[in-house]
Amino acid sequence: MFMKYKNVNIVGTGIYHPSNKVDNDYYIEHFKNLGKDIAPFLDNLGRKERYIVNNTTENALTMAIEASKNALKIAGISADKLDAIVFSSDTPEYLCPSNALIINHELQASNAHTVYDLNSNCVGMVVALDQMSRFMKTSKNIKYALVVGGILVSSIARDDCKYTYPASGDGAAAVILKCTEEDTQRGILDSKYCTRSEYYNTIVSPCCGLTKARLNTTSEYDKKQQWTPFPLNFFAPEWSKAIDEFMCEYDFSLDEIQYFFLSQYSKQFLIETARILNIDNYEEKFAYIGDKYAYTGTTSPIFALHETLQNKPITPGAKAVFCSVGAGVAMCSLLYKF
Repeated sequence: MFMKYKNVNIVGTGIYHPSNKVDNDYYIEHFKNLGKDIAPFLDNLGRKERYIVNNTTENALTMAIEASKNALKIAGISADKLDAIVFSSDTPEYLCPSNALIINHELQASNAHTVYDLNSNCVGMVVALDQMSRFMKTSKNIKYALVVGGILVSSIARDDCKYTYPASGDGAAAVILKCTEEDTQRGILDSKYCTRSEYYNTIVSPCCGLTKARLNTTSEYDKKQQWTPFPLNFFAPEWSKAIDEFMCEYDFSLDEIQYFFLSQYSKQFLIETARILNIDNYEEKFAYIGDKYAYTGTTSPIFALHETLQNKPITPGAKAVFCSVGAGVAMCSLLYKF
């Protein structure tokens, strides 16, 4: 008897960003007044523009709701088809109730009974896709799931920190997953993780901790994120190692990976990963949208995915990898087959 595969496929994506576009000139002038020239730094990252919330009505949650609506529209399903909702953010609007529950209410996703928030910082949406796909493959009750992330980095970035304030943008991204039995194995296939916790104190938000953040005696500066420089040169080797392991375990060649959706913090991450893997035409395979949206944290690989799906023909059977990293650091790589 022919075995069918229980696959979890991406059937829709959506993004949302505020309307306020800010280019590099603003930040270059801002840091010039602080006695710092950040133009070379922004050029090295590959920055040009970003979208920043400049009102009191938008936040990570409201943007996530809009991105979710856009993803549902592209997937061609109504919200009442959803069975699960996962929200990923390190700038959530609420700690209680879960933002996922609020998204459930706002979308009128009356049948989504599995709802929870996940905070794994910038690697959060990749981790959420992995978690939910594994859950869907073993559950009898979840056919459609929404994985959505939102980031309001402008609310936590110190305006004297070049690593966050000029490097990041606000926004949200959403993915609709569908679990179905098919003759061929595809969709989300597997994951690899790597944790280097010796850097646990390099990116801390709020810097003072939540307990002290509630005190009136704590300055606004201390309530924001502290970024202490640390080595980033092991990111590309770890991602490349995970990709090599995928190829070995699933018996395919590097040429079969046509899409690389990596963390968008720096364009150098893409260049270095391609160099280690001996990929010459990296610009054709590595999606980079950090020049357009800047770094949008947990949502950044999904922004790259969405732009690719909207602007490039997708080859059935082609493989893709998602690679990202969260503060501290925790890394995840995901293997996907279209």
